[in-house]
Amino acid sequence: MVTSTRNSFDLTGSLAVVVGASQGIGAAIAEAFAGSGARLVIASRAASRLEDTRARCLEAGGEVYVGTVDVRSPASVTDLAAEVAERHGTPTILVNSAGAGARGPALELTVAEWDETQEVQLRGPFLACQAFARLMSDGGYGKIINLSSTWAATVGAERSAYCAAKAGLSHLTAALATEWAPLGIRVNALAPTATRTPSREAQWSAQPGAEDALRSRIPLGRLAEPHDLVGGALFLASRASDFVTGHTLFVDGGWHHAK
Repeated sequence: MVTSTRNSFDLTGSLAVVVGASQGIGAAIAEAFAGSGARLVIASRAASRLEDTRARCLEAGGEVYVGTVDVRSPASVTDLAAEVAERHGTPTILVNSAGAGARGPALELTVAEWDETQEVQLRGPFLACQAFARLMSDGGYGKIINLSSTWAATVGAERSAYCAAKAGLSHLTAALATEWAPLGIRVNALAPTATRTPSREAQWSAQPGAEDALRSRIPLGRLAEPHDLVGGALFLASRASDFVTGHTLFVDGGWHHAK
């Protein structure tokens, strides 16, 4: 049977929670979801950091609310989920886009730096997945999108903690997808390459040659922009991907194939 695909990416009627929406990829995804009809809860450690994203989402035509969360804190994650359920209803989409991580020689990496990277990049997404899957299971449907990285499948000097966390997140994504499929919850990941975000550009400006070195590894010949992730996020959040789960979608210009 052939069905129309005209409205496959329409998110009207969805309630999407985007964790880590203050800038970069998370902000771009939130804006795209708003433009596709979703109601939104955008969250970050400080509500003041979300004003630009909120304004862009409202301009796109969305209904948007602001929450606060520190993914390093189990209580904070639980509180956000409870607040969303109480004030806005059952969420159908969760995006885990909070980002932070140590970079440096493995011989010099401290336990504190290792732990913070794992807390933000791996444990935090797990806690959010767990809290929001409990809510999604009540409705028998949900889409979870974790922000992994091309470093989940490749390696580089001074990125041991980050590579380990992102590889773990992609594997966790597949494990949760298998376990939660009977609940109607699809769990997938997006894996971008080096992306022009304010935090990344600040790092590159402090390291002459870093941007050129990253670009040289990308077969398509350029770094990613936040909007490059939007198409993949809309696909994984929408009905168009209802038979896709446990997958890490690499949006990396061919990086991980050129390793």
